[in-house]
This record gives sequence, structure tokens and C-alpha cells, in this order.
Amino acid sequence: MKCKFIVVSCLFLISCGGGSGSGVPVPVVVAPPPVPTLGVTLVPSGSTLNVTDDSTVGTLKIDATYTGESADPIVPVLALDSNFLQIDGAITQSGKTFSAIIKSKEGLSVKQHKSMVQFRLCKEATCTTVYPGSTSSFEHTIDVGISNWTTRQRNASQNGFVRITLDPTKFSKSWEYVSTTANFFEPIAAQAGSVFTTADNTDGSTNSLALNGNTGAVSWRYNFGNIHHASGPAIVGNQLIFSTMETSSTDNRMTVLNALSGLFARNFAFAAQWSTFAQPTPSGDNAYIAAGYYGNVVYGFDLKAGQTMFTVDGSGGKTTDGQAPAVDSKYVYYYSGNLDVFDRKTGARVKSIPDPFWTWNGYSYGGTPMISSDNNVIAFSGNGQGTYNVSFPLVNFDIQAGVHRWRTVDKYDGVPAAAKGVIYAWSDELGQLSAIEETTGKILWAWPVPAGQKFYGNIVVTENLLFLSTTSGIYAIDLAGTHQTVWTAPTPGWIAITPDAKLIVNSYRLSPAKITSYSLR
Repeated sequence: MKCKFIVVSCLFLISCGGGSGSGVPVPVVVAPPPVPTLGVTLVPSGSTLNVTDDSTVGTLKIDATYTGESADPIVPVLALDSNFLQIDGAITQSGKTFSAIIKSKEGLSVKQHKSMVQFRLCKEATCTTVYPGSTSSFEHTIDVGISNWTTRQRNASQNGFVRITLDPTKFSKSWEYVSTTANFFEPIAAQAGSVFTTADNTDGSTNSLALNGNTGAVSWRYNFGNIHHASGPAIVGNQLIFSTMETSSTDNRMTVLNALSGLFARNFAFAAQWSTFAQPTPSGDNAYIAAGYYGNVVYGFDLKAGQTMFTVDGSGGKTTDGQAPAVDSKYVYYYSGNLDVFDRKTGARVKSIPDPFWTWNGYSYGGTPMISSDNNVIAFSGNGQGTYNVSFPLVNFDIQAGVHRWRTVDKYDGVPAAAKGVIYAWSDELGQLSAIEETTGKILWAWPVPAGQKFYGNIVVTENLLFLSTTSGIYAIDLAGTHQTVWTAPTPGWIAITPDAKLIVNSYRLSPAKITSYSLR
């Protein structure tokens, strides 16, 4: 019996302590089950987003379907290059398929942006444990093109900004159109393959014309007849619109033409007396003009529905003609001596911001309110530059607070531009182009006008260059560092950049009446 006891005891010791005699149990290590394989099939709705620089936001959908099973959580993880892409909303699940919407970011420059999109299934959101077979990727391209030059200063914001980086060593003259019958051309509009303008002719007639964007050849003409005035064109979809002044009445016409053929589409009526007009301001399917029998009226038109949306008076009552409103996603901005803010759909006045510095020098307003960035609208502080050679300070209006932020000490002329927190405006009084800080009104740097020359027309800004004109020629100024001239050409006038990357210079009221095109790349 004693021996049996010893044997059992030994067996116990062997079982519990491995014979060490320590009496401490040895843990039994159990290998974890293998992580199951989950095969993923990733299907994007496309590998390329085609957008334009006026709004670089586009969307695509991805569906990821997996095979296999797991008792543990299955968490979808999507990895994007945050410089270009972001997830729009949450990733959703239906059965074994995960779906997500991704969108490109606003403010991308004109070029192709390539990045990788990676999808994985993990046991946790931190993706410490990735399910084998679940990782799938594809290369995504955002192709940002140049948008249409739709109106006076390119877009509804009237800011003259094109998100393109240019190499001035590649610039070359591509064509020139000279008219023997026109006194002058109005400022242009342009879409891919076409440049549009309005001609005031020596025989008293007025006509619109389309030029081939690659050759300068005339594609079509439309004759308005012997009328008092027709504005330059604006583009709404596949249509061109013009504000025309035939006679003093309540039945003047905003004429709509087919942009491809030049054929008449329809008219919208508005009131005016012996006025001259800036180009209408297009936004989506809508168009906005400043007119009125005694001026001081903003009209909103819905071209898709074929109806007038609203007619509304400005609060200041100090502007008759010459102005193009600015428009964003919510509001229409109009300078009446105050800055009036109207609902873009109903015309209801949301607020009127006083301009305490307003001065009068004539009824016409040659400026255009300019949306330089969210909650910042820039305008000339005074009337008269539409008729006379006068200069006015610039005022920055805070739309949310309903007050002005600052007013420049110096006076400016022409048509300013804005980009990335800087306002660009020229002054013949100062003899310089000024780069003005948007938030403070402080001059950051200046470019002097060449000796014996005067500034002329509008300003256009790109990512790295600023284009302007004097009465002698056009200049490209480096914005990246030196602020010096990097290119010039002897063709003065109003400037535009087309979707075909052509710099178009319209001599406007200089002689001879001509339009010159330069290839920018």
C-alpha cells in the first residue's frame, strides 16, 4: 500500500510540476486559431474624375464584396491620400458588400492628380489585424481642366482667378483676328473651341460673333441690328446671353443665342433707358443683370424654366448702369452705394451693408463686386468710373457681420482680381499694381508701371503668374518669389484664359479692333 501511495504521489507530481518538485503548475499554451481569409473584390464606379478648376469636387462610389466568414468583428478601413480625396459620409454595409462614396477636394490646381485608394478588412478600426486576402487597391486620377470663361471676370465670383501653373518659356502667339468693320469689341466669353464677343460696328450695327478657338476663323455671326448697345456675352450651359439696349423702355431684351450655331433662342424683358451694360452674371441655370428704368434694379432669370425669377431694387439708389452683380451659392451681391445682399432664388434682401465712404462722380458704376473668399466681398467705394476716368478706394465687406472691414487709403482703377487671400488692383494715381492683404487692406508688395505707360483693363491671376495690360502691351508677373516681369507681348487689352489654355487679349476700345490668342502650354 505504501508503494502504491508513492507511485500515485509521483504521478501527481509529474502531472502538476513536471517532476521539478517545485509544486508550481506549468501553463498549457494553446495556439490561437488562424485568422480566416476574407477575399475582397473591389469595384470602383470609375478610376478617373473629370472636374474643372471652378469646382474641383467630384464623387465616385466604391463597392467591396468579400467572401469567407469570421466570428470576430469585420471592420472596413479605407485609406486615401488626404491631399486629394476624402470619404463622403460613412461606409455602409449590405450583406457582404461594403460601399463608400469618396470625393475630390476643393481647390485642386489644373493638372492630373494621381493617388492610390486602398481598401482592407480588419478586426478593429486601428487595423492592427488585417484579414488575409482582404487588401485591394487601385490608382485614382483626378483630371482638373480649365473651366469656361463665362463672364466679365471669368466666373460668378468675378475674381479673375484660374487655378493653373504656367511656364512662360512655353508661351507663343497662336492667332490674331483683326476687324476692318468694328469700332471695338466688348469683353469676351470662351468655352472649349470657341471665343465669343460683341462688335460695335462702324455702320451703326451691333453683332455677336464666334471665333474658332484654335484658328481665329469666324464660326458664325448674329446681327442685333442698329441698337444703342449690346453687352459682351456670358455663357449659361450651351447658351450665350447678352443684355441689349434698343431704346428707353421697359421692354429691352436679354437675348439668348445657341452657342454652337449662333441661332436665336429667346428674349427676356427688362427696363432700362439709354444704358450700357456689363456682361450678365451666370450661375448654374440662372443669370443676373443690373438694370432698371432709373437704374438700381437687379433682375434674376431662370433660363431652364424660361422665366424671370425676381426684380428687386437696391437700397442705396445711387447706381444706374454698368455693373455686373457677383453671385455665390446663396446670395447675389450688388453695389448701390451700399452693398446689397439678395437671396439668389427669391430676390429677398437679406441685408444691406452701408458704405460710409461712398462718393459720387456719375451715375454709372464701372466696378463689379468681387467675392474674394467666403465672407469677403470687395467693391469700389463710389460711382462714376463707368463714365469718367476717376479712381476710388476699395472696401472689404464682412457679409456675416454686416459691416465693412477696411477701406484702402489709395485709389484704384480697372477691374481687380483676387486669389488665396490677396487682392490685386492697379492704380494710375500710384503708378503701380498693388498686392493687398485681404484681411487687413495692407499692401504686401507692388509692381511699378513701366515709364510712359498707363494701366488698362482687367487683371487675371493664376497659381504662379499675374497677367495685366498697359496701353502698350500685356505683362506676366511672377507671383512665386521675385514679383518681376517674366513675359510680355505688344498687344494691350482685356484679358481672358480659355479652357484650351489660350490667353485671349481683346483690344476693347483701343485701335485697331482685334483679338489676339497666345498658347500657354
